[in-house]
Amino acid sequence: MNDRNKDRPDPFIIVDEDTGEQFYGGRQAWFERHTMTFAGCGVVAAANAMRVLLCMNPKLYESAKGKLSILGNVIVTKAEYTDVINDMYRHMFVMEIPGINLLYDKGNYPYGSKMFKFLAPSYGMTAASVIRGLLRYAKNNGILLHHRYLSAAYVDYDRGLAFIKEGLKQSGAVILMTCYNRHPITLHQGKTVSQSSMKTHFATITGVTEENGEPVIRLSTWGKLATVPYRTLHESWQKRRAYASALFCFLPETSKALYRADIRRSVSYTPVAALQTALGRRMM
Repeated sequence: MNDRNKDRPDPFIIVDEDTGEQFYGGRQAWFERHTMTFAGCGVVAAANAMRVLLCMNPKLYESAKGKLSILGNVIVTKAEYTDVINDMYRHMFVMEIPGINLLYDKGNYPYGSKMFKFLAPSYGMTAASVIRGLLRYAKNNGILLHHRYLSAAYVDYDRGLAFIKEGLKQSGAVILMTCYNRHPITLHQGKTVSQSSMKTHFATITGVTEENGEPVIRLSTWGKLATVPYRTLHESWQKRRAYASALFCFLPETSKALYRADIRRSVSYTPVAALQTALGRRMM
């Protein structure tokens, strides 16, 4: 955070205005439809990233229009945040499957239902589609953005860590996409600590700490603070199952030409990731 923001509340804290409960970043469970809940993690990660970027950049916040401007408020309630992510989802093109999505919504099936284990109501989003979706959503709401992207599959230890640290310094948050490379995480909610794992999911990296001389990644996921040793995360990237894993962040921009170049460049990310998997080595 910049010095001028040091007295602001932690931008990742979201408060339930009815109960006073605090969340660390958004939750995809807050979406208005079950299919949105099923595949909304990319939108939530994008909203988290925009929240901290607007808090760090007052001029950017002043330019924001529509519901996007809500994310730059000093305090954001759960109801306000939910209103924004529902709007973002509708404009960021999440690939729902017609018919199955209606069945999933009307049937009131819980997230992870066995009924839809092999018949998902949505294809979700890739790193490329989150990038394009947020670039366009922000532009339509008064803000031009530029993105930085790093394919995480087979990435060098130092290169991946340096990207995270630089991204946090420049934009306050780095979005992590975990592909099929499942890895453990520790969830922290108040004094409660529990163990879980993450796969095919978007989360928001909010910081890097150190424990016993090793870097530890801090994440916002499912409305909670999570931690994972960077070495564990890095090891999960060294397998073919990590082919679409990625790190990316967003920065303020003024050039429409660069914005258009970003849109074009992002189209290559998914096919290159597939090629990396076939070859078993990095291409970028």
